Amino acid sequence: MSGSIASYDQLVRQVEALKKENTHLRRELEDNSNHLSKLENETSDMKEVLKHLQGKLEQEARVMVSSGQTEV
Repeated sequence: MSGSIASYDQLVRQVEALKKENTHLRRELEDNSNHLSKLENETSDMKEVLKHLQGKLEQEARVMVSSGQTEV
């Protein structure tokens, strides 16, 4: 009987340890998800800036070509 109680107590400790680990992993997953969302937003913002810069460069190139400039 005492072996059963020891086994039960051991299982209870293991379950508690697994619950703590699960809580930790859930928190870490949430943190990672938030970080990923932040990176996605930053990437989107950078793409917009690059599109804007590309448009300006293309416009400047058209002006240079139309004015006959060949050197930058």
